[in-house]
Amino acid sequence: METARELFLRIMNFKSAKRTLKWELGYWGGTIKRWYSEGLPKNMGLVTEISDGDSVVGPGVANASPSTTGDFPLYDFDVSSYFSFDESFYHFPYNYWIYPRFEKKVIREDEKFIELIDTDGVTKRKLKDNTSMPMWLDFPVKSKLDWEKIKEERFNLNSINKRFHIDPDNLIKETKNCNMPVGVLDAPIGFFGTLRYLMGELNLFLMYHDEPLLIKDMCEHFCNLWIAVSEELTSKIDFDLACFWEDMSGKQGSLISPNTFKEFMQPYYNRLINFLKSRGVKLFLVDTDGDVSGLIPLFIESGINIMYPFEQQAGNDLIKIRKDYPRFGILGGFDKNTLFKGKDNIDKELEKMSYLISKGGYIPFCDHLVPPNCSWDSFKYYRNNLNNIIDSTGIL
Repeated sequence: METARELFLRIMNFKSAKRTLKWELGYWGGTIKRWYSEGLPKNMGLVTEISDGDSVVGPGVANASPSTTGDFPLYDFDVSSYFSFDESFYHFPYNYWIYPRFEKKVIREDEKFIELIDTDGVTKRKLKDNTSMPMWLDFPVKSKLDWEKIKEERFNLNSINKRFHIDPDNLIKETKNCNMPVGVLDAPIGFFGTLRYLMGELNLFLMYHDEPLLIKDMCEHFCNLWIAVSEELTSKIDFDLACFWEDMSGKQGSLISPNTFKEFMQPYYNRLINFLKSRGVKLFLVDTDGDVSGLIPLFIESGINIMYPFEQQAGNDLIKIRKDYPRFGILGGFDKNTLFKGKDNIDKELEKMSYLISKGGYIPFCDHLVPPNCSWDSFKYYRNNLNNIIDSTGIL
């Protein structure tokens, strides 16, 4: 029987297979709590108490190691066990981003809100139950001086061997025998995403125009850092894919122009991906929300060959995308909003799945975290039917 790793590599390399993988992206904490109250068997439960807005990841999350928050993500074993999901991505526990992290400092709080400087250096105002995105108030990089300081203190090339989250020798032994797809790099690694985290979108957009040399210096340094990290890690472990994070679109499409992408992102992607290819990595995945139709050709030119999660409410047409880009890997893309609109809507969305699966390069699951307005019965109906389609649909 093929392992999840072997099956993933067959699917994403457009080779024939008996079926695609059974994965799901994840759920809100409130969703899992609702499902337990509605009949989801609580065999393992969650390792910690969660709020309704916390993320609980499934096996289809490629970017889930501790780089962004400093904490390992919560994984839901009970949903995965109930539907016999395949094993997940292996999230290599290494910090590719800020090291050392900032000290968390609470500025003020009340019963509902907390305002703090978080471990990523961003000043945020957050709902305590995490049911909404934080309001980002201030950022660690606002000038060239800020960048030079944080570059030396927290993105130093001499820190590479200090960034492991657990003992590297045991980690390397464990990873060499892994049955899951093994990824290097993760969120928020990307030549827009990382800068967005450090500067905020508005400051970044202004600096593309006002301080282009500063933006290029930042991208150059991150490219050098991630090449150095990749050189160290790939000398010890065989990686199947590299993972990037670029939340850079809304319903209207990309937040930056094609020319801006080509000037400030593409050269660094080309250089980093070419290096990774020289070390045996063949698959390159980007996590990006919104309408991605205009970004796909730009990412392909940059070396990316897989994308997820293809939000349907942003207008991403998976059938058209598959026909336009027949060798481009697609993960996700099932409209989560159908899950609380009745079986007829779910059935209509499921009709696309056989075609997409049969063409290869596709792993179906919801186009983002499943929200709490989805009942357990509704999710079971969707997932059992999708699993049946997967089991009965051969690839290529």
